[in-house]
Amino acid sequence: MKLQTFCLSSTLGLALGASVAPLYAATGGTPAVVAHSVAASKASTTRVGERVNGLPNVDRFGLDLRNAKALAPIPQAGFEGRPQSALFDRQLGLPTFLWARTDAQPVAVGALTTREQLIARARAQLRAEASLLKLSEEMIANAKVTDAQYNGNGAAVVRFKQQINGLEVFSRSLNVMLDRTGKPVAVSGYFASGLDAASLAGPAFSRSPAQAIAAAASSLGLGKALSTSLIQPMAKALSPQSGSFQWFKAPALTGGNQIWERMPRSKAIYYPRGNNTVEPAYYVELFSLNKNDGARSGYGLVVSAANGQILHRRNLVSDAVPFNYTVFADGSDNNFHPWDSPLGNGYAPFPADADPKVKLPRISTVETAPKVTLVATSGLEESHPWLADDATTTKGNNAEACLDLFDPSVVAGLIQIPLLNRCDAAFGDLYPTTTSANTFDYAIAPNEDPSHENAQSAAVVNLFYMGNWLHDLWYVHGFNEEAGNAQADNYGLGGQDGDPLFLQGQDGSGRNNANMSTPADGSSPSMQQYLFDGPPNGFVKQASPTELDYVFSVGTFTPQNYDVSATDVVLADDGIGEATDGCGIANPIPDPTGLGLLPSNLPPPPDLSLYGKIVLVDRGTCAFTTKARWAQISGAAGIVIVNNTGGEPIPMANSDLPIDLPLPQLPEPLPQLPTNTDFTYTIPTVMIRMADGAAIKEQLAAGTTVQLALHREPSIDIDGTMDNQIIAHEFFHYVHHRLTNSSNQQSGAMSEGWGDTDALMVSVRPDDQLLAGNDHWQGAYGLAGYVIDNFYAGIRRVPYTTDMEKNGFTLKHISDGEPTPDGGAGASNSEVHNAGEIWANQMWECYAAILNRHPFPEAQTRMKDIIIAGLKGTPDDATFTEARDAILAAAKVVDDCDYRACANAFAKRGSGPNAVSPARDSSDLTGVEEDFTAYAEACPVSGSSSGGSSSGGSSGTSSGGSSGTSSGGSSGTSGSGSGSGGSSGTSSGSSSGGTSSSSGGNTGSFGGGALGLPMLLSLLGMGLLGRRRRQA
Repeated sequence: MKLQTFCLSSTLGLALGASVAPLYAATGGTPAVVAHSVAASKASTTRVGERVNGLPNVDRFGLDLRNAKALAPIPQAGFEGRPQSALFDRQLGLPTFLWARTDAQPVAVGALTTREQLIARARAQLRAEASLLKLSEEMIANAKVTDAQYNGNGAAVVRFKQQINGLEVFSRSLNVMLDRTGKPVAVSGYFASGLDAASLAGPAFSRSPAQAIAAAASSLGLGKALSTSLIQPMAKALSPQSGSFQWFKAPALTGGNQIWERMPRSKAIYYPRGNNTVEPAYYVELFSLNKNDGARSGYGLVVSAANGQILHRRNLVSDAVPFNYTVFADGSDNNFHPWDSPLGNGYAPFPADADPKVKLPRISTVETAPKVTLVATSGLEESHPWLADDATTTKGNNAEACLDLFDPSVVAGLIQIPLLNRCDAAFGDLYPTTTSANTFDYAIAPNEDPSHENAQSAAVVNLFYMGNWLHDLWYVHGFNEEAGNAQADNYGLGGQDGDPLFLQGQDGSGRNNANMSTPADGSSPSMQQYLFDGPPNGFVKQASPTELDYVFSVGTFTPQNYDVSATDVVLADDGIGEATDGCGIANPIPDPTGLGLLPSNLPPPPDLSLYGKIVLVDRGTCAFTTKARWAQISGAAGIVIVNNTGGEPIPMANSDLPIDLPLPQLPEPLPQLPTNTDFTYTIPTVMIRMADGAAIKEQLAAGTTVQLALHREPSIDIDGTMDNQIIAHEFFHYVHHRLTNSSNQQSGAMSEGWGDTDALMVSVRPDDQLLAGNDHWQGAYGLAGYVIDNFYAGIRRVPYTTDMEKNGFTLKHISDGEPTPDGGAGASNSEVHNAGEIWANQMWECYAAILNRHPFPEAQTRMKDIIIAGLKGTPDDATFTEARDAILAAAKVVDDCDYRACANAFAKRGSGPNAVSPARDSSDLTGVEEDFTAYAEACPVSGSSSGGSSSGGSSGTSSGGSSGTSSGGSSGTSGSGSGSGGSSGTSSGSSSGGTSSSSGGNTGSFGGGALGLPMLLSLLGMGLLGRRRRQA
């Protein structure tokens, strides 16, 4: 039969054998007890004196046991009636894994909280097994609970540490596993048992913590001996019996090549010895840096409080092999900070001397991506390496990145198979491999065609890099294992592991967007990045009565090639409702599902007066494809849609259903099957600015003949996988949903705003303050300009800025029907991306205020602390003002002056102390009452220093180009402004899953992207992956 293997923690130095020998308590059948091998293995013989990355590890207890040589007999009684063999350590004389008896039942514990019930039942199980585990009632009663919770939908584990007189016994713990009913499953671990009377009484400490620190430093050879009188507590001294860590201020290291990496800390413990005693001791942690090369050393030591002897020493630094990544990022001098995009950082903030209405040239300061070499960042190099030393693909502990060219979840939905949406080589998906040892070197140029093989691999490497870099960035500020971050292995630090972040580039499930799905802790979040249509390669020109070039956008569903020479323009008049919108009959067939699966408008009947003409149609009311269909069946040569906001024209998406069907690819040279309805649209569909449309209408009303010419040639796609602002935005959906329970409209909006906030945290750099017009961080920061080819506002209506003239949006602009500063009617202000802009700009105002108070590194660190603490303090289904107060409370803990600065920044945007949010369950977010009252008098600012520098083209670019494009709306989570042609004055993307998402400790969240609903539909087995019907 196959036997279980068991190995004790290397921390204890008790790896006494790699194999397990079966030792029977009775003849025949499964053995009741399996004892560990006592044959000396390589591991055991080298445990004391073994060198691991520096000084030898030491464990005196292991040496005590080895020297004693006596072995406990195999127990014969008490282990019957269990589902599996107990594991027994003959040197300890204790079972180390003990299955519960099959007839064990949950213990009645009365009316207690869930956690208290778990603890009570766990202690009861320890009492039931006390004779086998050699536990006294006092040992059980005094044991300290360090964790007690159900693990997702699985078992509960209650973890105990042994204590004597309130002090921990070093490395002595027991874990009790219970099922969902409270029935005991097993006990693992062991306590120090059979102790003599003096040990049970708690032996006295004759040496001080300072003496222990000095002895520890001396044993490591850190330099000249430290004077114990100069080692002082950094706060009020704690009693040796307190059992908690105490930080100490130690004098500088001299006489060697080491300097302190951080100050030492220590706590009083008892250390078990092999003669049934415990020794008073201190556990000490020391971290130092080599002055010559910066190499880090870190050790955990147990120092005897009786004689200063080193009882235990282990290296806390687990060195990982550095990997090389060819990505657009800074080097080690700036913590490997990623650039905004392959074009560098010169577009954020928007150059002060550039015209927002003129498109900036797409140029970069480099020809190819540089190469960086690292293990991890933010001080996590030793504890959280991105990749294992022998890794050859982009699969690490924090993230798995791939090129997901086909989305198998669609097939799973159609045929009712619960197939996890992951990359699979069988579908042509790609995990790039190392190009040489520990190196991912796929050269890529800033504007390279993303369909090139090398560019595809480079995109995945960038996605993997960003996922890990962001993991490290927020980890050190509190988004760690216990808080519910995503990791395959949580290293025993809390939370649920087994959930690395899935990162999918050039995802085959859509275009012009991105999304993030966030299940609860223990199930992997998944990010999908898409390809975007490249900047239109062509023109929209007025040929008569005067020649003019127009800024324009195109429909993603229209031909890539067309050339319509000068053609008469006519204004639409469909005779139904708003005559110039080309929408026809609204809601011709009621949709009982409410999911937008049926068309919201029936196109007007054909109008033969449009034959051979270019029809001018107003944006609004219905889908862009409805307007285009009407123009096409009327015989029009093309359709020009006039924007209904003061923003820039936006890309227009196909809103037909079905769309993106998972049809098989046929072998060449057979024609490929269409997977959507794009091929049915054969005339040009473009959008121009509202002002330009008004001028054309004015000429037509005066009887003037107006002619337009439309020309387009194919464009190269732009890869959203290379836009690091988009990646940062999506990443923070997962952060927000793991730290809060959010399902109402306001929370959905704030999730979008939090995503933009994260993008700003990545984009804002210390040398930005040196640029003209940004000396007080008042410049204009766009979002995702790389993919949308608009570097002023990007995919949002206006840029993020403290300048009210460039962004005049305030709290009231989350409410439907509130006219917007950019000229829109505000009919869809409550849409999550639109309302999210308000939250993000309030957060930017807060951040800018703190940046103006402190040097850049300090301000950024403070802001990150405030963000994570604020999120953790945010109520379920929060309102805007509740979330504001959570941020302000976190800021007040950091610094009262930062609190004042941030609070007054909120007040500047209408969120003063008396502001009123919409009702928690409001969907239109009306009922806002603004308040511009300052919270408190601002503290004086003594001046700040930006400091530092960064590469990637931070000097900015200006002018050039002919026409600019902008989303003019906050459509799509991180991507396109595409959508339908609906309601006025807002973005093209609707709530798209974000408003119905939920998250937190118990449920997951699917959303944070325009494909949130289709993803949910596929999970429900409906097999529909259509783009959400959206109104613009």
